[in-house]
Amino acid sequence: LRLHHYTSFSLAHSYSEREGKPFSIDDWIRMPFTASMARDARLPLSDGYFEDDAGGEAARTAFEYIRDHLGYRLELKEARFPAAVDAGGPIAVRIELVNRGFAAPCNPRPVLVALVGTGDRVVVLPAEGEGADPRRWQPHEPGDPEFRPIVHVAEIRSRVPPDLAPGRYSLGIWLPDAAPALRLDARQAMRFANRDATWWTDAEGRYGIHLIGTIEVRR
Repeated sequence: LRLHHYTSFSLAHSYSEREGKPFSIDDWIRMPFTASMARDARLPLSDGYFEDDAGGEAARTAFEYIRDHLGYRLELKEARFPAAVDAGGPIAVRIELVNRGFAAPCNPRPVLVALVGTGDRVVVLPAEGEGADPRRWQPHEPGDPEFRPIVHVAEIRSRVPPDLAPGRYSLGIWLPDAAPALRLDARQAMRFANRDATWWTDAEGRYGIHLIGTIEVRR
């Protein structure tokens, strides 16, 4: 699954619910899977994946591991941004992430910076330049026998609207679907897998944004 970059796996085969008797998926559902087993097999190992919310050990099965690592599994490692910006001025946000999944995202998708103000007002800042391409966020370098995760760096440059009211805003990363019909649907936006990346949606369910901090907009 890792070597061939699987993004999905069908339950229509090798599952007793469809086949009438136990097959591979049934075995995976019953098979315990641990962090040491993942390390020994040099499989992707997400930070905290084998822990519960309290930091204790969480029981996992092989089926759960496969389910949770099919396709991409992005973890935000670091975000850098200015403490304050001027209305009408430039802004640059730098993020570092790793992909613990089996594959990179398949479809093109914008990587955008958004400001969330009072009343859940969202101001999306258009990216300048070529921008980041999530399709390049591969889990590891081809041919690496250790399958070490690549640290991907994306720097999103934009400009703050000149008429934006001064004040403090929540700063976030928004990775919406590229299709216009799905862009304003929070369910279609990419999510990071780590717990400490705060996920925010508006009341209408249009924006799915990862909040990474606060920033002051000055006149």
